[in-house]
Amino acid sequence: MEDRWAHICSAAVDRPAADAMAFLLAPENLAAWAVGLGDATVHPDGTVEGAFPETGEPILARIDGDAERGTILFHLGPDPGALVARIMVRVVPGAVLEGDPATCVVSLIAWRQAGMDHARWDGLKSGHESEILVLKRLIEAAAG
Repeated sequence: MEDRWAHICSAAVDRPAADAMAFLLAPENLAAWAVGLGDATVHPDGTVEGAFPETGEPILARIDGDAERGTILFHLGPDPGALVARIMVRVVPGAVLEGDPATCVVSLIAWRQAGMDHARWDGLKSGHESEILVLKRLIEAAAG
């Protein structure tokens, strides 16, 4: 069954979960992997500001992580007072999956906004499929 409201993609990462979480929680790393934040500015409060590639419209991101649970919510939107948590990363330690404790699985989850047309949703999913591979490479390189 195709899920028209959520999308998930994952990568096995050759680093411990703590390394992956440390990389993902650092606002300065977000621009290296998140589509639309390539020329991002990190504000003193940790909010990251970039622009949508298709339109050039501003996009803000605030990282809200829980290292103990291995979850990170990305609050997004154009208005700093109305950011919405619709992207999540889950980092699962390798040992939880009966694997090597020096590894983890990083999953990127997105929820579709009701007004998002099929083309934009397909673009978001495609972008996340690319981003998860970039994340794997960057996390392994940053910690290695």
